[in-house]
Amino acid sequence: MTCYLCTHTSDLFFSKNGYQLFRCPICGLVQTDLNRKYDTFVKKFYTTGYFTGETQAGAYYDYAKDKPNIVRNMRVILDRIKGIKPSGTLLDVGCAYGYFVELAFKNGFDAYGCEPSSHAASRTPNALQKRIQNSLVSDARYKERRFDVISMLDVFEHLADPVADLKRLHGFLKDDGILLIATGDTDSLAAKVLKRKWTFYIPPQHLFFFNKKTITETLKRSGFEPVTFFRIGKWLSLSYILHLAKTSGESTAASLLEGCVDFFRLGSIPLYLPMGDNMVVIARKASSLER
Repeated sequence: MTCYLCTHTSDLFFSKNGYQLFRCPICGLVQTDLNRKYDTFVKKFYTTGYFTGETQAGAYYDYAKDKPNIVRNMRVILDRIKGIKPSGTLLDVGCAYGYFVELAFKNGFDAYGCEPSSHAASRTPNALQKRIQNSLVSDARYKERRFDVISMLDVFEHLADPVADLKRLHGFLKDDGILLIATGDTDSLAAKVLKRKWTFYIPPQHLFFFNKKTITETLKRSGFEPVTFFRIGKWLSLSYILHLAKTSGESTAASLLEGCVDFFRLGSIPLYLPMGDNMVVIARKASSLER
């Protein structure tokens, strides 16, 4: 497989969930061989089961029930944004049920969302429905230089062509605007220790796996330059943690514990995981867009 970034021949890294992951020996980028048309995959994969604990999806346990934890994590991101842009227009790409759009709106932002999943877009709060576009980034329609902030929270790894999508978002962002991306870091200790059982290694939904070097290069090719990097921990429910351990972590013990937790109704207990594998980058437009 040819590396998406440097075009060098990538080596087979490992196989998981019936898909092959390849790692470039030159730049280190890891990518999934989706081996199917992306547009069709998105429509069929990101349905109700993806957000409600379907084991084959290997995604969320119950996105709606986990809202308090999800929003708690999002507040950390919003506080960072407000330190640079206290208000203005905001676009959350891959907004799912619209929780970050809702949070930003309540905190004074003129907030909007873009979400490819029809199911997720339909679950956004009624008051925000008109602010959500149900589309891929490639099909999104916004005015040029409309937004002060564009956020992508746990979304970047899902994109089939991140450079092309970032170039499109580049046009929607004001010249003094900021782009924020939160994704996994393949150079993190968790990724190196857990290897194939690292929770970010979840094909087929996760297609690219970045570190600081490769995401910087991706931003550069898209007309952006990083301003700052930082790491965040996350609050997750016990049920969600066990679900991740069972699916992407391939843990048999987690499957057994999950039944006990459900029986004693302990699944909603929130736990903070300071794993250090969640990388966040804030970027600005570079002086000129590379072609």
